[in-house]
Amino acid sequence: MRVTVLGASGRTGIHVVRLLRGRGHQVRAGLRSRRRAEEVAGLGAETVVADVTADADDLVEALAGSEVVISAIGAPDPDQASVDLVDRDGVITAVRAAEKAGVARFVQLSAQFADSPDQGDRLVRSILMAKQISDSVLRRSSLNWTIVRPGTLTDDQPAGRVKLGGHLEPGHVSRADVAAVLVATLDEPLTENQGFDVIGGEIPIPSALAALS
Repeated sequence: MRVTVLGASGRTGIHVVRLLRGRGHQVRAGLRSRRRAEEVAGLGAETVVADVTADADDLVEALAGSEVVISAIGAPDPDQASVDLVDRDGVITAVRAAEKAGVARFVQLSAQFADSPDQGDRLVRSILMAKQISDSVLRRSSLNWTIVRPGTLTDDQPAGRVKLGGHLEPGHVSRADVAAVLVATLDEPLTENQGFDVIGGEIPIPSALAALS
């Protein structure tokens, strides 16, 4: 597949690019600016400026020719203006651009409790509300979508085992395992037009995805 990864230079996005290349996919690493290109150098991906906060028409051009978009973007800081610009408006821009570019599939990295912000930690509730809005836009779009809602992200080594479900108890999960889930959704039809939580667990990732209902 030809896959564009938005937020490719982020801590989760880099894992996504590496895993996609390992599976032989053609990967376009979407970066907010050329200055970030060195962070994905050596991974074998084409780099392209894909700034979700800039001109929407430029983003359409960056996504053109892609079969799949995996969005791993996130605000660089918890400031409300930044969160709204990236996690809400930026993702919405990416969804609309993907539709215009003729992309078939959109896989979105969200956050646990984004589907029910009132149940999430008060300290991050505004972030969850921003993600809830953009996730809703994706669900209502013409795209074949998947929304992955991980618990608290860590930089631990990948375990390759997770727990998945519509609504799970709060938990932690490594960025590497979340990236593996994002990539594995491309091979599992049961993830199409589905949103689900993911935390650390005991079930191998392919088996966990195949058991989604």
